[in-house]
Amino acid sequence: MDAELLGYTFALMAGLFFGLSDALVRAAAVRLKPMQNLLISLLVGSPLLWIVAVSRGPPVMTMKALLLYVIAGLLNFVIGRLLFYYSITYTGATTASIVTSPTVIVSALLAWILLGEELSLLQLLGIILVVLAVYLVSHTPSGEALHGGKTSIGILAGLASTVVFAMTAVLVRSASGYMNADPIYGVAISYTSAIPIVVLLNKGIPDPRSLPRKHFYYMTLAAVVVAFAQLSRYYALHLVTVAGAAVIISLFPFFTLLFTLALSHELKEKPQVIHLLASVLAVVGIILVNYIG
Repeated sequence: MDAELLGYTFALMAGLFFGLSDALVRAAAVRLKPMQNLLISLLVGSPLLWIVAVSRGPPVMTMKALLLYVIAGLLNFVIGRLLFYYSITYTGATTASIVTSPTVIVSALLAWILLGEELSLLQLLGIILVVLAVYLVSHTPSGEALHGGKTSIGILAGLASTVVFAMTAVLVRSASGYMNADPIYGVAISYTSAIPIVVLLNKGIPDPRSLPRKHFYYMTLAAVVVAFAQLSRYYALHLVTVAGAAVIISLFPFFTLLFTLALSHELKEKPQVIHLLASVLAVVGIILVNYIG
């Protein structure tokens, strides 16, 4: 398979896995708090990623690339993912996924500024559609705010996470795409570098037996799914440009909506027609940005 086509295939797989993971995180969030979910996702996902990485043989890695992966891990898996989990908890999985869809816009802009990758002015049309989608769901969240949270905080957390995710996309692309560092080892390094900080913030590792069993299982499954989503994401960024990979990965709001509808009875969330419309607008805008770019 052509390398570019393979890159887009991995990007699409990442979007699908991210959509499923979002719905599962929301199911876990009914009883578990964002920091608990974040810690479970890292502790479960990290060993899986290292098994996959080591099975490939010795890594190709420079010290500069290693540092970029560590920084990407601290940003993406401590700050970005925690903000996103707050957004899922306070607004619902569907709303949170749409709120974070502008990641493609920020990624493309950062790649244009920092990496010299092309950005067409005509992409503004797609950007407008994505912004409109975010506006629609910010006024009508798909799920109730859990754990006494506020919807407005969830929206702001989701928007803030887009900037963090976009920054890490550029870092990963720099390490794997321009320095030819192994992306599989890269995501394993990124995960592992985040664990000590999250353990510290959580004030230790809780006994799994003290957590609600069903919701712990939901988050464990979400952790496995999102680990494979990150593998697909990092490998896509190894093969294609930031803008190209990000726009395909950002199709995940539509996948999230579908999985949320399938699991709605477990999520305290019920997407409405407006969320379907917003998902379509976001996806069309993203496709338009990709097509023009």
